[in-house]
Amino acid sequence: MRPKRRFPILSTFLLIFLAGSLAAQAAAQKPSPILVSYSFDDGKTDTGPDTFSVFRNARGNVQLSNAFRLSGYQSVEIQDVAGDKDFPELQGYFPVRGDGWLVVHFALLVVDPREELNVALAGPGGFRLAKDGMALWLATRDGELIHTSDSMPKRLLSLKPFTWYGIDVDYDVARGRYDLRVFEEGIEKPVLSLENQPNATSQPGSAVSVFSFIGDNMDDLSNVTYYVDDVVVATDRDIVLPRFIAPGRRKFFVETAAVPPPSRDAHAQPEPEALRLERQGDEAFRQRDLKEAKRLYEQALPTSEEKERLLLKLADVSFLLGDLKTEKALREKIFGSLDPR
Repeated sequence: MRPKRRFPILSTFLLIFLAGSLAAQAAAQKPSPILVSYSFDDGKTDTGPDTFSVFRNARGNVQLSNAFRLSGYQSVEIQDVAGDKDFPELQGYFPVRGDGWLVVHFALLVVDPREELNVALAGPGGFRLAKDGMALWLATRDGELIHTSDSMPKRLLSLKPFTWYGIDVDYDVARGRYDLRVFEEGIEKPVLSLENQPNATSQPGSAVSVFSFIGDNMDDLSNVTYYVDDVVVATDRDIVLPRFIAPGRRKFFVETAAVPPPSRDAHAQPEPEALRLERQGDEAFRQRDLKEAKRLYEQALPTSEEKERLLLKLADVSFLLGDLKTEKALREKIFGSLDPR
């Protein structure tokens, strides 16, 4: 068994990960520019619609691990299995950015760089090469780290196995261009530094709102195992983020997905009973009659065509009732879990 290792601080790029006290001081003076910050050591690993989702598809896996970590005592292990017709994924969310700067930092360790992995930053258009689709696309191919810029894959450097690399991206959203720096453990200066690179599709103003770490998404040939730590997404513009109400989200799901009033059209089809019950549950929730809301949601669930929506509303109710174990279990039915399995 390979012994656990702890590594020295790589470079000044890591200061953003270790600057919790400085961030707290700055927060007292102005709104924090931090959109996402995951060290995977602070207990903030609950999945949800405003944080991240975990997809443990087929035989692949995504879980917390203390085998390798850059800081603290845990990182996320992502493991793909060739031939299982799917891929594992850690997918994170933040408010849509259509202009300004976006600063992205994360650390990466690959067991065997010859195996394929993919990291992407994308927008509302999803993970495709199109406007508001992929803005940043990093991957490994035959031991090389590559990035796709102006729709063309380009070699960056050869990766070493069992070695932490710090990835530092400054993305000018309006111009559709980014600066990229890569740090290697034990080396103070960047081992790679590029400036003014066209985004993946060379599309100025391509919005971004999601990041993704996966294995092989094309040929299903990858047996990659790799580790991700210290993920930070920030902006240099002053922003005010909504406060977190419960772990894994910034708003109650009932407030963002309430059932609209029934149609007044005399020729409209009769409303499904499950939809009527859900609307009544929404009203009970707004009045904080939580037991009645829970009863109505549970009554609607068996016949509803929107079971995921109802499960998330039941998670809201469980949170307000103080049943955090049930709240977490319901949310993870939809968004997955980082708990080891």
